[in-house]
Parts: sequence; C-alpha cells; structure tokens
Amino acid sequence: MKFGVIMHKTTQNIGDDIQTFAAMQHLPHTDMFLNREYLDEFKTDDGKPVAVLMAAWYMWHKWNWPPSEYIVPLLTGIHFSDHQASEQVGSPVKTEFLTGCGAEYMNAYGPVGCRDHYTLNKFKELGLDAFFSGCITLTLPKMEKRVPEREYICACDLPPDVLAKLKEIVAGRCEIVETTHYMDYRESDATWEEREKAVVELLTLYQNAKCVVTRRLHCALPCLAMEVPVFVTNRHKRPVSGRFDPYYDWIKHCTYKSFLAGKFKYDFLDPPPNSKKYLPVREAMIKSIGEFVKKYENEDGYPEQYKKTTYTEAELYKWKAKTMRECMNLWFEVTDSEERELKELRQAAKDYDSLNREVRHYRKVMECKTVRYAIKGRNLLLPKDKRIRSYAEVKAEYEQREKEKLLAETAENENIKK
Repeated sequence: MKFGVIMHKTTQNIGDDIQTFAAMQHLPHTDMFLNREYLDEFKTDDGKPVAVLMAAWYMWHKWNWPPSEYIVPLLTGIHFSDHQASEQVGSPVKTEFLTGCGAEYMNAYGPVGCRDHYTLNKFKELGLDAFFSGCITLTLPKMEKRVPEREYICACDLPPDVLAKLKEIVAGRCEIVETTHYMDYRESDATWEEREKAVVELLTLYQNAKCVVTRRLHCALPCLAMEVPVFVTNRHKRPVSGRFDPYYDWIKHCTYKSFLAGKFKYDFLDPPPNSKKYLPVREAMIKSIGEFVKKYENEDGYPEQYKKTTYTEAELYKWKAKTMRECMNLWFEVTDSEERELKELRQAAKDYDSLNREVRHYRKVMECKTVRYAIKGRNLLLPKDKRIRSYAEVKAEYEQREKEKLLAETAENENIKK
C-alpha cells in the first residue's frame, strides 16, 4: 500500500511543515501529500487507498470532515481547534462535524491520539474514544551535528522587548541568532523539496545551538526531540489550557512578564538539560507508527476492504448537508434578531437546496456519455419544441427563474414600504 502524510499547503507557519517532515521519517516511502483542508475530496488515480499518518492541526474547514474512503488513517498527534475564528459569536461551525458521521469515523478508526490535553478533553466531552499521544514532532531524529565558528543562542519569534532582555542577559558573551517560523506559502509554488530544505536548515540551526529561547510550540518540541536545551516564554501561565498542556510540565518556562522582570531561573550560557518526561510518549508514538506501517506495507486492496464505518455515501452527504444547514441556521439566529427575516432565509435555503438538488441530479444524468449520445440521436429526429434540453439550457432557465423570483420579492418589499 502507498503511504501518505498530511500537508497544509497554504500555511504561514513552518511548524506545519515540521510536522509533515516528522511524519515522513517513519515511513518506508512517502507517496502522497494530502491537503489538510480537503481530506473529504481525496481520491487516488488507481482507486486504491493510501495509509496516512494523520498528525496535524485540524480543522479550519470544519465541514470537510470526515476524510474520504481512500484514506486508511492512523489518528495520532491530532490537535483540534474550535477557537480562533470559530470562537467569534455567531460563527457557524465549531464541533458539529465531530458528531454523527464525523464521530463514527473517529471512533471507528480510533482511539484518537490527541496532541494535547485541550484536544483530549474536547474529544472526550464529545464522546470520542481518545487518549493523549503527544505531538509527532517529539519523534524527530537528531539533525547533523556541526561545530559552529562561534557559540550561539537561537531566539525564535520573540517579542522585541523580550528579545532585548535576552540580549541584555547574555551581554555580548554569546551570539544571538534570530529565527522565525513565519513562512508564507499561501500563494507559493514552492515544491515539497524546497519546503523540506527550509525545514532541515532550521532544525539543523536549532540542533547546533547552545540553547533555544522561543514562544513557539513547534520550536520547543523539536528541541526536546533533538535534546537541545530549550526555554519557552509566552503569555501562558500555570495552569495552562491549550496547545501547551501538558508540555509546560516538560519544559523550562515563564511568562513574558516574569521574563522581563527577571523572575525565572535559567542559565542561557550554561543551560541545563531538558526533562526526560517526554520520552515515554515519544517511544509509544514511534511504536504505534511502526505497527501501523508494518500492518499496511504489504497490503494491496481497495477502499471497501478497509472501511470501518457503516454509513453509506448517500447517508454521509445527507448528514453533511443537514449539519451545515443547522450550523447556518444557528448563525442566522445569533446574528439576526428579526424573526421574519430569519424565516425568509430558512425558506430560501430550503427552496435553494431543493432546486439545487434537481439541477445537480439533472447535470449528473446529462453528463453521462451514453445518455448524451442517446439524446443527440433522439433530438435529430424530433422538432425543436420536443427535443431534450441540454444542461446549459436547464441551468439558464433555473437562473432566469431565480432572477424573476428575486425581482418579484424586491417589488413586493417596495410595495410594503410604500
């Protein structure tokens, strides 16, 4: 069986590529890079499934879940986000797609390995079978060891005042090398080989540093894996809840406020070794990935042979449409207090769905090669008014009908105002 890894193609954070790179280290070969945001659309050319390490941050496009049947997943190293944009009042999708078919998928291929306790607790609240697996970057190998011309400390994405304080602390006794994880691939044509080169260069820089000071999780965790002394400073403080839980128990750290006030104990010029608390988690993940690879390396079947869920394709699409509609209706309820307008929007959505289903069905039928040839032959023998219309003609009629409906509603609203 072919093997694949998750890739965030339009990331602005090289930490996403570090996770992809870490996953690749465990595979005998990497045949596929799957777009993290469109896993439900994934399909192979030969119709055979791909064994995929699913370690990644999910879900920005939350409605693109669950993944397609062409993915045989190992659900490990997963972080789920229902905050950031989705935390805003009225946002239509939060955890809804981890219910119904989405929940069945997770439990069928689970238990789900969670990257942090935040995700673990969220999944358990939803009734998902989950455990703490840690992050896949904890399994990174060491990079090439080099002897630098001069010892240096890496400062990764530190705020200006914190960076200035660090420079003050070392006072010219050690060089400070500033690094960033900001890497904008949103409109980039960079190949994976180019992106991988940037990952290796950055990790090698960390590997050979005296120590690394950062606010970034995917700078700190690779440093743990590579046994590079690391110190984290950011806004978080104990008890922490989020992506850094439980990693704060394993890493020397303090808040920005404490750092600027000098209220911490850490010698950047003679840094202590990192805690070894992460090692059991690292070893367990490496073992589980090894078992996954061994299980599927010599397999050569088709999706139906590996499917563990019970829902049909029709049931899946019906559930996704229902869930999205409920999310949108909830959004309208939160953001619009006028009941009359809300009812109109709901009815319009129902009308649109009904008509849209008809058009999609008609298009699917009309695009069939056999049907097209049959229609073409039939139309040659019939007068124009009795010929079967093409999809373009049906679409044009549909759009005209919607336009007329809109004009009628507009005229009616104008009359009401008068």
